Amino acid sequence: MERVIGVFLKLIKSKSKGGQNASFLVEQFAIHNYTSMAISICDEVNLIRPKPYGRESYMDHPNDPSGVQLWKPFHQFVNLNNDSVEGVGGPSVKEALLKYYQRTTGLNGHEFGDSVVIKNETSRGNHYVMFTCPYRNNRNVNVHSWLISTVQFYFQHVDFHGFPHFLAFVEVMKEHDAAGHDSSVPIVKQQSQSTHTLGHQMQPTYAVISVNDICYQVGLVQYPLNGNKFYVITPYYIFNNNMCITKGNLSIL
Repeated sequence: MERVIGVFLKLIKSKSKGGQNASFLVEQFAIHNYTSMAISICDEVNLIRPKPYGRESYMDHPNDPSGVQLWKPFHQFVNLNNDSVEGVGGPSVKEALLKYYQRTTGLNGHEFGDSVVIKNETSRGNHYVMFTCPYRNNRNVNVHSWLISTVQFYFQHVDFHGFPHFLAFVEVMKEHDAAGHDSSVPIVKQQSQSTHTLGHQMQPTYAVISVNDICYQVGLVQYPLNGNKFYVITPYYIFNNNMCITKGNLSIL
């Protein structure tokens, strides 16, 4: 008891309200001791530790020298004719996937069929990415233009020839441009939630892209005096080129 009193004496710092200071210290020690007996700190820490991962936790993209991998969760099948895929109507997903193959491989509609999609994420990505879109221009030259989009979900799709593709389903920004004061600063315009045409709300523009076409995860900084217009920024990268030359538009999708 004398040793415990000695411990408390060293902790009491108040010169005018020593009793109240001592009472507070006793209460604090009591709560700490009760907590130590009621729960195990080691067990609680184990709850927030990352789960162990092994070779079975991911799958490699076949025939891809870049080392692309698909991580859990996966093996969840969804038919494109279903009512919705991750909250997006099945017909919209199927149309965007068809346009992806037409844009990248020239695959015709009758070759596409009613394929099955393997979802790799059970929740929406909800982050902005910059990606490049390969297409043929009016002179039949294959070019790449940049676009900004919001990722809805990632998935894997097996094409008509049995080859798997790692893809992302995205909602593309309405307009893409560069800042007037500096052509190296990209600017995008979102679709207004209140925009209506002939009494109907404008539908979002969806697209399917390859994960290999994603350049950066980006952030948006609101443009002054326009709530739907944003500067595009990226972490650990500075845009130095003229973004006007390589900007894309919705027609190339």
